[in-house]
Amino acid sequence: MSHYVDPKVFRELQDSEVLPAPSGVRLKIMQMCQQEDIALPELVAQVQGDPILAGRLIQIANIPNINKGRMVAAVNVELLLMVGLHAVRQMALAISLTESARRGDCTEFDYDLFWSRSTAMACAGQALGDLLQVAPPAEMFTIGLLADIGRLGLASARPKRYGELLRTGAQGAPLRQEEKDIFGFNHLELAAAMMQDWHFPKLFCETVLYHHDADNTGMDEEDRQQRLIRLLELAACVADVCVATDAERAALLPRLLALGERFELPLSSLEYLCGRVSWDWSDWGALLKVPTRVLREIGAELAEAAEKPE
Repeated sequence: MSHYVDPKVFRELQDSEVLPAPSGVRLKIMQMCQQEDIALPELVAQVQGDPILAGRLIQIANIPNINKGRMVAAVNVELLLMVGLHAVRQMALAISLTESARRGDCTEFDYDLFWSRSTAMACAGQALGDLLQVAPPAEMFTIGLLADIGRLGLASARPKRYGELLRTGAQGAPLRQEEKDIFGFNHLELAAAMMQDWHFPKLFCETVLYHHDADNTGMDEEDRQQRLIRLLELAACVADVCVATDAERAALLPRLLALGERFELPLSSLEYLCGRVSWDWSDWGALLKVPTRVLREIGAELAEAAEKPE
């Protein structure tokens, strides 16, 4: 087993009960999905009692790449098997966290912005999973949502010290290095450790671990692990476009174009991607009470960015 955070340190964080964690009905659903002798009708009943989870699973089941037959309108055994119990478990975890860890003691940490961007990244991960078929859309939604959960973990576990660090304005690689120097691990390592503790496959833990440094993994670009890392890197860029102000967005588009080229996505596909993510993000924001907005059409801005010399 990989240890992304020193096991003793991670166990101390767990024992202090400060890390974000699932609870209630969704925790029960997660536990049921792990049982070898699971009673599917009982699981159906549990999911039916959770309107947000049920609605999301119905939406996923009706994605054309998953559903080759008639449209699904209700949660039943057929739907759970179509989506997959692993995806049901991950979705229950993701929704539980978005509802339970909305505020905290770290005054310098912007909880609303964190969940707004995380939700946008989840929607981008799902859309890219559907478009590129590198991984199941439902799982990519969850991975996108959890990709930066380590930042929330640090804000929850070390609110005063992490707040002091955030006040320095450090971002990106410098922030991760400061986290490592102060806490012994950075937020991506903590995210991977939390996901590992929640029984996510190593493939997805490593995807989260490296998605902010995709150029330096040492992996072949055709390797599935590297393609997932690149996909999540692109999802993160789309999320940044979503949460940026109109004035900030233009500066992000050259990077969006460059990352899209790695998957041979033309301008029309990137325009479609941003539009789809924008509407999905808005829908999820209404469900989860997360701040979102519908972006204005981005096609002309993308075309202008593509014509500018590098």
